[in-house]
Amino acid sequence: MKTDAETIARLKATLDPLAKPRPTSEEEGRDTRSQWERLGDAFATFVRIGMGNPDIPTQAGDSVHVVVTLGLDELKTGIGHACLDLVGDISATDARILACDCKVIPVTLGSHGEPLDVGRAQRLATPAQRRALAIRDGGCAFPGCDAPPQQCTAHHIVFWAHHGETRIDNLVLLCGKHHRLIHNSDWEVRIASDGYPEFIPPAFIDPARAPRRNTMHTTRT
Repeated sequence: MKTDAETIARLKATLDPLAKPRPTSEEEGRDTRSQWERLGDAFATFVRIGMGNPDIPTQAGDSVHVVVTLGLDELKTGIGHACLDLVGDISATDARILACDCKVIPVTLGSHGEPLDVGRAQRLATPAQRRALAIRDGGCAFPGCDAPPQQCTAHHIVFWAHHGETRIDNLVLLCGKHHRLIHNSDWEVRIASDGYPEFIPPAFIDPARAPRRNTMHTTRT
């Protein structure tokens, strides 16, 4: 890919704020990512935000989309591999992360892999729900994170693959980093009795596993 110097300058100006070191927090300590790793994460966030722009051209009448193929058991357990369209194999866990905030179209395959039936797309978090989450969470709800709502994904606390419902009390906003952390570690998230999300750290961080909250963008009055 070749582009002009002005476009490169515009891209750099866009990525630089997204690539700033994350604030130091008790939960994770200092941001140890290199400059290139921070730029890579920033570019991923830039693409995620761009794909949600309604002004982006459609593909055959549909919004921009990616295709992930995996078995039902792999989707439920997060164990195994999936195929990401035009890219190749990814882990089943990464496929579950993609399934948190997208359209999911179930396809029934025959014994030789031939498509037998294609279901209707199911949208997970609606625009109205995203607005409600932005008001409640103020951005990424993980303790110590200052990522704003537009950089976040609506994560199902009880995974959608495990029949978790798409309701505000089963959704929480997470940035890309903390979305992966919740899927790949012993951190847990739940909605407390007052309706706000709280996070339970692994025992090796806190043996008492006392719940923690993000106080960086609290919106309650």
